[in-house]
Amino acid sequence: MRLNHNLASLDVFRAYSRTVEEQSVALDKITSGYKVRNAKDDPNVIAQSEKTRIQIRGLQMARRNAQDGVSLLQTAEGGIESITSMIQRIRELTVQAGDAAMSDNDKEVLLNEVNQMLEAIDDTAKNTEFNKVKLLHTDITREVPVGNRAGETVEIKFKDMSADKLGLKGTKGVVEEIKNGKIGNALKIIDTALEGVLSTRSEYGALENRFEDVMVNLDEITFKMERADSNLRDSDIAEEMMIYVKDDILIQSSMSIMHQTNNFPMDVLKILENVRGK
Repeated sequence: MRLNHNLASLDVFRAYSRTVEEQSVALDKITSGYKVRNAKDDPNVIAQSEKTRIQIRGLQMARRNAQDGVSLLQTAEGGIESITSMIQRIRELTVQAGDAAMSDNDKEVLLNEVNQMLEAIDDTAKNTEFNKVKLLHTDITREVPVGNRAGETVEIKFKDMSADKLGLKGTKGVVEEIKNGKIGNALKIIDTALEGVLSTRSEYGALENRFEDVMVNLDEITFKMERADSNLRDSDIAEEMMIYVKDDILIQSSMSIMHQTNNFPMDVLKILENVRGK
């Protein structure tokens, strides 16, 4: 009878080794937070995940572009608001200039203020900028990419808001018309400029709303794609903890059983020795 091969103990040890390996895998998934960490774990999942992540990065960049678009418009709108206030002040002065009781000296003071307002309009148009881009000093068009694919852009048309471009300066400008006593003509010039400025401001407000809608949509798509990527790569911590605890119980049980099976041959030998002694 052979007692040197403890097959029961070997079987338990094999099961023990498999359980230890399984527990190690579960622990790795718990600590890393990933169920798939590299291509050797699952090439197809990694490839799909990387494609998803590329799309996510593109969407995140598109959102930043949209936010920059909002910032551009808000900066331009701030400048336009100041210009609007100045034009309204020029209109008030022009109406005041129509007072027949106004002395020449008073009119001169009034015209000086009008000229100051016109210069302030030019300064505002010249100095309103975002990231060194002049927004109100010349007519320019900016296309803001707001998607992952070519052609997904929002066009912003920035307009020259200088006093000359608005028609407020020059030989047919406000100052000359006031000097010539043509208050009605001066008011028409001012109202035309004011209408153009307010129309541009309204356009920018509509574009801001469009960008806001784009950002909401991009956030929703990004969230869904991030969740999809998480489902591909991330561990289910609760599930892995259950596996870890289960394996821990099995390991402890296996160690106890191995201890008992390892003692079995010695117990048999003792019995045989007792029998032989009798």
